[in-house]
Amino acid sequence: MDADFEELSHDADIITRIKQFRDITLKIEDTIKYATDPAIYEKLSNTDKIEYNLLMSYCLNSMFWMYLRAEGIDPAKHRIKLENDRLKKSMTRAKQINDKKTLMPHINKDAAQRFVRNGLWEIKNKKK
Repeated sequence: MDADFEELSHDADIITRIKQFRDITLKIEDTIKYATDPAIYEKLSNTDKIEYNLLMSYCLNSMFWMYLRAEGIDPAKHRIKLENDRLKKSMTRAKQINDKKTLMPHINKDAAQRFVRNGLWEIKNKKK
């Protein structure tokens, strides 16, 4: 089946939009290649790996959401909606855990040792 685009050649707006779509698709492809490089992933801390994995899941779900929309399927009635809700809860939980680490009070070890040392007292033998 040969594609006949002769009728589209008269509409410059459609051709421009198709070219823009192709350029954006190539940029997305380059970004995905960079983002999935295993050498970069291995250098991340555990917290950064969690954020990376959540971001990648979110991106993939968004791409699938757009695919469903392009196919004329309502994504709000698809199982992807449940997956997006689960992912949002995971992102919220990861943020809460990260905030706990930064907002948690830190103990001054030297001061704590002085408190314990001075709090432990010994009864001195009194000479009678």
